[in-house]
Amino acid sequence: MMLPASIPDVSVYHVMYRADDTVVAGYLAQPKAHRKCPALVYCRGGIHRVGMVQLEWIEHMAACGFIVCAPSYRGNEGGEGQDEFGGADRQDVYGALQLLLHLPQVDAKRIGAIGFSRGAVGAFLAAAETEQIGALVSWGGVVDLHLTYEEREDLRRMLRRVIGHPVKDAHAYMERSALYRATEIKCPILFVQGGCDGQVSSRHPHYMARRLEELGKSYDFWYYPEYGHHFPEAAHYGALSDACHWLKNKLCAC
Repeated sequence: MMLPASIPDVSVYHVMYRADDTVVAGYLAQPKAHRKCPALVYCRGGIHRVGMVQLEWIEHMAACGFIVCAPSYRGNEGGEGQDEFGGADRQDVYGALQLLLHLPQVDAKRIGAIGFSRGAVGAFLAAAETEQIGALVSWGGVVDLHLTYEEREDLRRMLRRVIGHPVKDAHAYMERSALYRATEIKCPILFVQGGCDGQVSSRHPHYMARRLEELGKSYDFWYYPEYGHHFPEAAHYGALSDACHWLKNKLCAC
């Protein structure tokens, strides 16, 4: 279903697509110009109605020249199944990749991912478990769910319900966490992090950066000491434009 867009040269759609045997909802944004474009999977943050896809964000990515697919995750907006915070719902990200690959206007050799907050879980898993992700942006991104459990007392009940106990079910936490999957991630990585982020602390990207250094892997790190989890609007879109430019450069080099 086509939706009204706030940017004249961009088209936005609400879509239903198949991820494994589950029908899930999401959004597609693309430039109106008819040409081959690089593509992005945008992995939203939050769970259920918290942190839903921000259409203005994916419109901006499309205005920067990308075709963008943003899963809403299973169990949301009419989709089947249950969100498992990086469990079976990772298939929703992989299904979005397949949707993009079937669009004739997508340059299949230039596909990246942006994961915001919890969305970094799905973006990193896609980089580890598929061959399609050529570059990845982790924006205020979760890389270690044990650390999230430690830092976010307000999320502990949800994490125990959805994933399990962090000690008894430690493998489920580690299996979802990029920090423990770093050897499988081969694409260039950019960390975007606010220094005043009280939801996903800067310990997340710093721990991941240290692990990448141990493995001899390079990365880029953009640190904004004055900003929190959500940047002020002008700063957000400025950084997003810069991140899209970074992605284009890295995807062209792949």
